[in-house]
Amino acid sequence: MGWLRSPALHMLVLGGFLFGVMKLPGGVLSHKKPRIEIAAHRVAQMTRDFVDQNGRNPTEEEWQQILDAQIDDEVLLHYALALGMQDNSAAKQRLAQIAEFVEANPDESTSPDQRAKVAMELGLHEGDLIVRRILTDSARRLIRAVVLLQKPRPELVEQFFAANAAEYMRPAEVRISQVAINGFKWPDTEARARAVLERIRRDNLELPAALALADEVVVPANLPLTTEQGLEGDFGRDFAAAVMTLPVGRWSEPIASRHGHHLVYVHERRDAALPPLAEVRDRVEQQLLEKLADDWLKLRLKELRAEYEIILPGRGA
Repeated sequence: MGWLRSPALHMLVLGGFLFGVMKLPGGVLSHKKPRIEIAAHRVAQMTRDFVDQNGRNPTEEEWQQILDAQIDDEVLLHYALALGMQDNSAAKQRLAQIAEFVEANPDESTSPDQRAKVAMELGLHEGDLIVRRILTDSARRLIRAVVLLQKPRPELVEQFFAANAAEYMRPAEVRISQVAINGFKWPDTEARARAVLERIRRDNLELPAALALADEVVVPANLPLTTEQGLEGDFGRDFAAAVMTLPVGRWSEPIASRHGHHLVYVHERRDAALPPLAEVRDRVEQQLLEKLADDWLKLRLKELRAEYEIILPGRGA
């Protein structure tokens, strides 16, 4: 994964923006880390949100996750500002709106760009959740794009495919016909279905004649190759599970569904199978890149954190 660690743009920005140099007695130079102070009120709000959603206080692990989320956002905000992302159109538009809102007597001759600049100079971006979200999301996308724009090596794709084979399995499918006994028409749909099944067997009815005995329902009599999930959507979970176990080439006993009862004839079954890599390569490559992009984002956040002195609020803040 050496190719993941070559984001020249990010390292250049780090070198240019994230270090301050100070002169110490004796002529020795030392790097002074910029400080990021995590606002207590932001952490408190996240904690309140957690309590509102879960009805309890966070555990120690969950509390650390709350802090980590705030640290990541602050680091990304500073990173975005170092890159000048406040000059993108969405951020500038929002900053201009903020400046206009807080200005007592707005000068109509002032351009949106000028208003946005004033908002930045006043530090209004720091308290606006929308601007913060625009900047942090932009920074995340930029960092992840370093990976997403790559072409993964074939061996990495093959390894990822083998390690995640279950995710790419083609599900089992069945092709069926079904005779429906409408639950809104008959008081005892199971008894009615058994009577129809007896007639089909006694008269040795061909498929078209058997299907002619069905009641009218919203689902079709003949279904193409369908997965268990597809059957569940049309008939319900119990029906779908039962059909997937039926033998091929004969009528089933009555099976209940949300529509009533059904007699099912399985024409064809295809077992679950892993497709060849060539068939799903585009999907595998994209999911591999997404995974690597997530990993790269975590690594970059860790590296960026190391460039700052992080000041945390107390647990009781």
